[in-house]
Amino acid sequence: MVIFRKRLREKRKELNLTQEELGKNIYLSKGEICAYEKGNRIPPLDVLIRIANFLEVDFLWLIGMELDYNKGNDKIVNLSEDDLKIINALKKDSDLYEKFLENPERIINKIRSIIK
Repeated sequence: MVIFRKRLREKRKELNLTQEELGKNIYLSKGEICAYEKGNRIPPLDVLIRIANFLEVDFLWLIGMELDYNKGNDKIVNLSEDDLKIINALKKDSDLYEKFLENPERIINKIRSIIK
């Protein structure tokens, strides 16, 4: 839920709200908002929806799931800024990008083993 805590904090600050002000408006304590923003707690679905409604964002966007489906097999995907950064960095190296598209899980596992 890294994306959730990041987006919650960014949206709250964009609206010039303190944690206390946000909490009061959605019937939560400042401590609960702080715990969500630090990633110490994950809100239940009803709280997540209350937060999203107050911030006037889609709750799926808030948790980083920005996928919409059309009637056919086509998919519309709304990417976050972080997603776009990753894709654009990959595209700069066309060989790496092609290998990634061939077998994304293998490449991710290789990256994971290097990072550890």
